[in-house]
Amino acid sequence: MSFQENNIIIGIDTSCYTTSIAAISLGKNVIFNKKIMLEVKKDSKGLRQSEAVFQHVKNLGAIQEEIKEIIKNYEIVAICVSNKPRPIENSYMPVFTVGYNFAKLCSTMMKCELYETTHQENHIEASLFTNNIKNKESFLSVHMSGGTTEILLCKSNKNDLNYSVEIVGGSKDISFGQLIDRVGVKMGYRFPAGKYVDESAINCTKKIEQGLKTSVKEGYMNLSGLENQINKMLNEKDEEYICKLILDSVVRNMVKSIIYLSEKHNIDEVVFAGGVSASKYISKELILKLKKYKINAYFTDPEYCTDNGVGCALIGVNKFENKSSKN
Repeated sequence: MSFQENNIIIGIDTSCYTTSIAAISLGKNVIFNKKIMLEVKKDSKGLRQSEAVFQHVKNLGAIQEEIKEIIKNYEIVAICVSNKPRPIENSYMPVFTVGYNFAKLCSTMMKCELYETTHQENHIEASLFTNNIKNKESFLSVHMSGGTTEILLCKSNKNDLNYSVEIVGGSKDISFGQLIDRVGVKMGYRFPAGKYVDESAINCTKKIEQGLKTSVKEGYMNLSGLENQINKMLNEKDEEYICKLILDSVVRNMVKSIIYLSEKHNIDEVVFAGGVSASKYISKELILKLKKYKINAYFTDPEYCTDNGVGCALIGVNKFENKSSKN
């Protein structure tokens, strides 16, 4: 086995709803990618941070035994871990301390390098891993997850291998993920409700008579009004039609925002990541609608678009190679 394939980087990410560990070779081949969704009680709309922390501790112990067998034929040269949600000052969530402390302990015991990154940067790197965009120097990245709807202006920063990330659009109130989950749970779907809403929307054969009213200005959206409109229809329309309405509103809000921001920043490429972007309905419609405005939309492969350690490990590979080149 070559040096590039024998030596690996471990990526660890403990987000609000997923425990993730991945292993990537220096040749950027995925050796291991394990995700354990945190358990949410039926009819619940989410988890408290304290509950998530407890489950992460338990899950890391379980994954540790599994990964030990897989990586025994490889040399771990570094560990990269997400230590906070975003690459901004005062960004913090207790769940990320679990992964960070676990990674810190492992790196000390294994006597290997420890690199730090953020959850949001993981998503960006994972989205670029499976998409060959034309201009990695400057592009838009959309992070649509259970608790986040942000449109980011990403510019490469060759000095430290990271991207300078600026929030230039997104939701001013609830996220798309929260909208979908709230309505989905009310209709009887299990949390998180995204995949059930997506399936129902795809199965709906009815044409949308009139879409929900949107509120978009200069790349920013107000989404709570959509939830209020939907709540008034719950007893009037069938579930499949309501699901289609919800996802149609996601698409129309996003199209308006992306068009404005693309023109403002002279960018014609946008990559999508996060659990909401795994929707087949949303990805198909956004690709078609943005193409009419000569904007190329890229969606991350399903196994990498949701929370995972792959993006984290890839960042670790980049940091390791950069440091090695300077020595």
